[in-house]
Amino acid sequence: MKSFEVKNKRTKWLLNLMITSLGVYLSFRFLLPLILPFLFAYFIAWIIRPVTEFLYRRLKLPRIIGGSLSVIILVSALGTGCYFLCRTLIKQMIMLVKNIPVYISAIAERLDNMCSSCDEIFGLVAGTARKTVDGHLLQTADKLRNEVIPGMTRQTLFIAVRLIAAIGVLLIIFVSAVLIAKDLPVLKKKFENNSFYMECHKVTDRLAGAGIAYLRCQLIIMLMVAVVCVIGLTLIRNDYALLIGTGIAVLDALPVLGSGIIFIPWSIIMLISGNIFQAAILITTYLVCQVIREVLEPKLIGNRIGIRPLYTLMAMFIGVKLFGIPGFFLGPIGLIIIIEVMKTLEEKERENNIVACDEE
Repeated sequence: MKSFEVKNKRTKWLLNLMITSLGVYLSFRFLLPLILPFLFAYFIAWIIRPVTEFLYRRLKLPRIIGGSLSVIILVSALGTGCYFLCRTLIKQMIMLVKNIPVYISAIAERLDNMCSSCDEIFGLVAGTARKTVDGHLLQTADKLRNEVIPGMTRQTLFIAVRLIAAIGVLLIIFVSAVLIAKDLPVLKKKFENNSFYMECHKVTDRLAGAGIAYLRCQLIIMLMVAVVCVIGLTLIRNDYALLIGTGIAVLDALPVLGSGIIFIPWSIIMLISGNIFQAAILITTYLVCQVIREVLEPKLIGNRIGIRPLYTLMAMFIGVKLFGIPGFFLGPIGLIIIIEVMKTLEEKERENNIVACDEE
């Protein structure tokens, strides 16, 4: 009898897991694209709520006016920061594109030396290795010229249309944020006594705590790593410090890969080339990035999530397979949702068992 109950519990747990996972997948696939702008709007309304309430209570400004002013201030601050950041990034990208011929020339010179060494090591006729490499390079160039570049040209109109649509969505988000900020106190009072809302609120509260802790942790660490990388690359007088530093910070947020995939080979190359100072700066920057992640991640997340790095990596891989690039974020978030929903179901089942035992 006891073994049957254990087996029944396992079957029920597995069934709950499958139903929850399917529900999360279907929600991300079909429901999320429809409600995502309004989720962003709610998040913005939640950010500006203190300012809106302050203007309403102290200055007697209607919430719709206070919310509008708060949104304008927030958008202006973010827009100004993004403008200067994007302007610097674009300048560095243009500089990189202009200097491509110089880099190609330097690479070609190194390639000549490497190919000559390969010919000597393997006893080949002089020029054999270089001829093979040139053949592959020509194939790649032809593919770029015949497939990639025409494809990019055809996508220009599509990108322009999507950009206009994105501007429309942003307007919807900002207007919705103002309206939500206006009605937030009323909506809260209206749903406080609703039993279904209270049950959902228990789950969403835990999800918000875990999800916000995860996203906040990653954003803070990514920002600090980006600052450290930019400072380190500036010290070695790299012309693309902001561009490369930002890219390394994004890589550092991915499990397993991290900033070491760039810094370690780069520092080894600098060391072999005799640039001891640059190699020391690069390896120090890498170590500081590692210390930041190892120290801050446990403190910022704590025990709210408790997801092992391996599970996070698996969630990212599955997310990318199911949803493409957004899966890098949707995978871990979906895993958090599944874990929290399963915890809530288990707690609910324990409460029901306690009630049943009391009645007996």
